[in-house]
Amino acid sequence: MSDPLLREKKFLKPVLHILEEKSHDRNSIVWQMAVRGLGNLVYGAPEKVKKHKKFLMVILIRALSDPFSSEVIGESMKAVAKVLKELKEKDIGSSFRDLTQQIRTSFDNEDDALRLLSFVLFGILACLTKRKWKGCFTDQECRATFHLCVPFLGLKRLQTAVNEHLDGTAELKPEELQVDICRHLNAELLENLYKSTITYFFSSWEEIRTVAAKLAGER
Repeated sequence: MSDPLLREKKFLKPVLHILEEKSHDRNSIVWQMAVRGLGNLVYGAPEKVKKHKKFLMVILIRALSDPFSSEVIGESMKAVAKVLKELKEKDIGSSFRDLTQQIRTSFDNEDDALRLLSFVLFGILACLTKRKWKGCFTDQECRATFHLCVPFLGLKRLQTAVNEHLDGTAELKPEELQVDICRHLNAELLENLYKSTITYFFSSWEEIRTVAAKLAGER
């Protein structure tokens, strides 16, 4: 794919056709190599990337959603990163939304390397974003941040409520999200406080038992 001959249409067209065909192969290794080949087009014919951008993005975004092979997903992320360096925001078009959503699904992947690739690729997209997709990117970044941070609070009901707002492609409604967060956060924190308080009912100090009972009664 780094051969300058690919700059000639008579050579490039059949090669792209073969790689597109192999990207549907049931063998994940064949699929992975096809994706790698498409990404390496930037070495042999970088000026052709923009011309074939839609063709490339359709195949690479589909590879990002492969449910069986993390290798295919990782290879696709590397290929997308190469391709994006040859494009501008306007060149990505409607693929931007699909791309950000697919990348986001790997943020909490068990594979450390895949998580790293997803954050690097998200950063590349952020650098490309100027005007048209700024709102979309901000929305996706907000979703990603919540998904990453909320689990650390250890509040299951809060996490469930937040996931209901963030999962899927529906427009994010900040006001409703804020109301639900406050409602569940207050309820769960109060419950945790109560559980901690009743442990002091059996204290050997009468003053502590008294204060604990009073605090529990104000719950």
